[in-house]
Amino acid sequence: MEQIQVLLGIRLRQFRTIKNYSIEELSHKAGLNPAHLGKIERGERNFTIKSLDKIIEALGISYSQFFDLEAELLPSANPVVEKTLSYLNAMTLEEQKHIYRTVQLLSEKK
Repeated sequence: MEQIQVLLGIRLRQFRTIKNYSIEELSHKAGLNPAHLGKIERGERNFTIKSLDKIIEALGISYSQFFDLEAELLPSANPVVEKTLSYLNAMTLEEQKHIYRTVQLLSEKK
């Protein structure tokens, strides 16, 4: 097995675990076979760009998050924050700035 194939499989499993998805849930969301997804996670099988795109979308993460192999992944203590971050990561920088300003205004009203 190639080292990068194993690393990407581990990375996929980490994101799936953080999102609290079983292999069956993620495979259903991504439209993939659960056995195939399991083999990808174990580094036994490569995935196509098309499959990766489906997985990334189903996980609600960005390509840069997935391929940042140096970043440590820790589960969020707050699922609302985790879900919010996944939405923010899918937005443009301008949209993110708008959301940030909105949150600032809301926190000032307390």
